[in-house]
Amino acid sequence: MTNYILKEGDSSLAPILVLHSTGGDEHQLVPLAEELFPNHPFLSIRGRISEQGINRYFKLKGPGFTKENFDLVSLEKEAQWLTKEVERLGQHYQLNLSKLNVIGYSNGANMALYMQLKGLFKFEKILAFHAMQLTEVGRPVLSDESKVFLTHADNDPIVSRENLEDLSTDLEKTKCQLEIFKTKFGHQLSDEEISAAKKWLAK
Repeated sequence: MTNYILKEGDSSLAPILVLHSTGGDEHQLVPLAEELFPNHPFLSIRGRISEQGINRYFKLKGPGFTKENFDLVSLEKEAQWLTKEVERLGQHYQLNLSKLNVIGYSNGANMALYMQLKGLFKFEKILAFHAMQLTEVGRPVLSDESKVFLTHADNDPIVSRENLEDLSTDLEKTKCQLEIFKTKFGHQLSDEEISAAKKWLAK
């Protein structure tokens, strides 16, 4: 069974997909979605992987959030599952998925960008808080008109500056409209980056 929250909102506005961080759930980012996209319909889906009671969108091979520990078979399988669930629930609730935007934090941001770069789903706007490159994508699939807002802190204990550069390179290959906001609060979701996201959305 898929755990999710659906807020109907104004059907004339773009729907929002909400993807939580490691250890979060479908409730975690609801206040953020409501703050950034008031009155929009949104769909918040919990990752179906649970490792020692910790919710995730894909499995790890071992301890630590490094490329060596990411289970790429699980990543691909769960990305396919999430794509189908978004399509299924979107059809059920009559959401206009052609205009779908996504908010992701950490593990959720990683999954959102992977889905887009792999061409599994096309998001109109992506807000990726503290995302990292999970694996080299090769030939990314991302439409030129897509807009990506990415946040990073140089003192982030999980996402290194080098990893951010690798991810940025993947995104720049697609010629999407990329904006990177630098913060100073490690891997935390900070008020300053939320304010920056609001300004980015208002452009």
